[in-house]
Amino acid sequence: MDIHWVDVFATGPLSGNPLAVVTGDRLPSTDRMQALASEIGLSETVFAVRGDTPCLRIFTPVAEIPLAGHPLVGAAWVLARIGWIGGEGLLATAGGDVPVRTDAEGATMTHAAPRARGQEDPAVMAALLGGPVTGTCPIWDAGLPQVMAEVPSLDDLAPDHAAIAARGASMDWAGVSAFVVHDDGDGTARAEVRHFAGPIGIREDPVTGSAAGALGAALLARGGPAADGLALTIRQGRHMGRDGLIGVTVDAGVHGPAAVHVGGAVVPVMTGTIGPVALRG
Repeated sequence: MDIHWVDVFATGPLSGNPLAVVTGDRLPSTDRMQALASEIGLSETVFAVRGDTPCLRIFTPVAEIPLAGHPLVGAAWVLARIGWIGGEGLLATAGGDVPVRTDAEGATMTHAAPRARGQEDPAVMAALLGGPVTGTCPIWDAGLPQVMAEVPSLDDLAPDHAAIAARGASMDWAGVSAFVVHDDGDGTARAEVRHFAGPIGIREDPVTGSAAGALGAALLARGGPAADGLALTIRQGRHMGRDGLIGVTVDAGVHGPAAVHVGGAVVPVMTGTIGPVALRG
């Protein structure tokens, strides 16, 4: 199988969130894919098998997940470059078929209608993040359930990663996004985010597509449905030295957020081949 290493939601070379996309005609066993993802050590590794609709499986270093933003955006761009899909296509995942669009610079994926999944306790979130939290902490699912926690500043947080992992496992959410948002009016906004995903084995993620979609849905919902939806620009990764940029568009439905579109630039880093011994098992 070939391996393609790219930076997703990048602002330039060696920025954004690194991703490994492993491509071939057959998938290794689940145990072997998990072992390879752990060996590679990135926040996510995608394994893709060729077909009319390429089938993708996504692994963190410790678990398989059904759907995530930066793996789908990065994989779409890679698969378009190697001729598996055209400028528009579908990618099959455990979370469903995902429409994607690609161009020379990057890719955009479309989430199904995001779902509200209740609320977290702001006092608990403040203790987990090691800093004050403003207002409520809704849980939104745009592929994975994520807690959205608005904070006065991202610079003063002292997250308790073990406690975040334990709380997420007990409450069935995958991560928490601490964010600062600026409303620019006319259905546009800017946000800066830090994302902690201990429940799926990622202490802090450089740039997080599924959480970006969830944040867009949460912001549109708290402001009430708008005729033209919401256009949101998210910066993430500054605190990890991996500055990234995500563009999010949320379509407004009759009862709140409808489809969510998440995209950004993809920068190739290197390609190689995984040997047959590593694939056995």
